[in-house]
Amino acid sequence: MDVLLVDDHALFRAGLKLLLEVTRPELRVHEAVDARTALGWLRAHGAPDLCLLDLELKDHPGMLVLHAMRAMAPRAAIVIVSATDDPAAVCSCIEAGAMSYIPKSASSEVLAQALARVLAGEVFLPEGFADAVAAHHDALPVLTPRQRDVLRLLNRGLPSKLIARELGISEYTVKDHIASILRILGVRNRTQAVILARHLTLHEPA
Repeated sequence: MDVLLVDDHALFRAGLKLLLEVTRPELRVHEAVDARTALGWLRAHGAPDLCLLDLELKDHPGMLVLHAMRAMAPRAAIVIVSATDDPAAVCSCIEAGAMSYIPKSASSEVLAQALARVLAGEVFLPEGFADAVAAHHDALPVLTPRQRDVLRLLNRGLPSKLIARELGISEYTVKDHIASILRILGVRNRTQAVILARHLTLHEPA
């Protein structure tokens, strides 16, 4: 599994790389000190499995880099790791296609937990930020029981193939359900759907 670290702070980058190598020695960790180096790495090597991207790079705004990476590597899981903890910034990153958002202010324990979750394909957001993202949706939409089943499995980070196996339906049917879920929830990607899934779970009647 290839992981690309994009951060212009050498000390933080070294610490994050060490944490990844200690907890997951099978990872191949690559580094980029700025946007130009990161995009050059993508052109030379293709999409990494996971990209940990700082929002405050010196040579380019992180949001522009996020959009560029999404265009160049649409299947890569991009996780923002930033000192910015403004809920609006979190919402903007999720809207732009980021999978998760980890604040640099997090404790080492929370950082390790967050990395473990994103490496497992799950969504991680700072405490309370999911509510901020969900607040953009005024009413709780009505989903069919099967759509809720699919959404719960998305929340566990399962890909379409495993969701199909779990529910005993075809992968094509799963993708059709996901498309319907995104349309009903008014979101553009699976991450936003998972965030709303947690919001729905907290507020749905027993």
